[in-house]
Amino acid sequence: MIEPEQELVARGCGKWSDPDVPKNGWSCAYVRDLGPGKDSHKICEMCEAIHIRFVHIMRHPAGLELEAGCICAGHMEGNLAAARARDDDRKRAAVRVARREKALVKARAQLGQIDVGTRSHDQMSLLVIPTLERLRKVVARRVREAGKDAKDHEYILEHIGHSDFLAEVELAITTAKDRLKALLAQARAEQLASELKHPVWWQTPKGQQFTTSHNDRVQIFRRPDGKWSGLYQLAGDTEVTWATRRYDDMDAAANAALAVLRQKLRKTGRLSG
Repeated sequence: MIEPEQELVARGCGKWSDPDVPKNGWSCAYVRDLGPGKDSHKICEMCEAIHIRFVHIMRHPAGLELEAGCICAGHMEGNLAAARARDDDRKRAAVRVARREKALVKARAQLGQIDVGTRSHDQMSLLVIPTLERLRKVVARRVREAGKDAKDHEYILEHIGHSDFLAEVELAITTAKDRLKALLAQARAEQLASELKHPVWWQTPKGQQFTTSHNDRVQIFRRPDGKWSGLYQLAGDTEVTWATRRYDDMDAAANAALAVLRQKLRKTGRLSG
């Protein structure tokens, strides 16, 4: 069965019958995709009849340039197989672009749902960050694929769209981690406040000791002169801080040491209020 384009060439439609237009010796500079919308398609400038989406930019040594369809381009360069191979390659790229565009719409909707969830609940689920990181991995792969098609087939805007979305996902991950960090810090501060309000003391050979769940500690001991003193040490510190005052009873020394510990924890930002 003869293709419509072949028949148009055989019948000499359009410039195929124009004696001033060369019929051979052309070469293809590149192939441009006008997009899926039929309104954006154009008529082949050689046969002047076929509507085309994938435009073969044909150039002639005489300085001429025409935008032709696949079949016309193949006859113009004398290699119909090469023209079809170019056309098929560009069509496959267009299919990949369309598939990624659909995936991008779904991914944007997914990110929007995650964003709404994190804003509406103070206690953000720990599952949000892994979900975002999985999304980032998928989007990063699509950015690489789109980058190749941008380089090989000039789908620049598609590559930019995926790259911009990857930046949005990265920002969402950073925001989620900062939010989670703040929530954890708040939870630790509330836990510390509760522990300091109701300290659980452990008896030692010379007095008593209190240790928070984060390894901050206060130790009260009786001196040889019968007075009570103490020390405190924040978690992570390598040295202890000794109290300079002496107290007549253990409870007074303990309350003073706890007050100093609270003050130091507030300075480090680990305790609010």
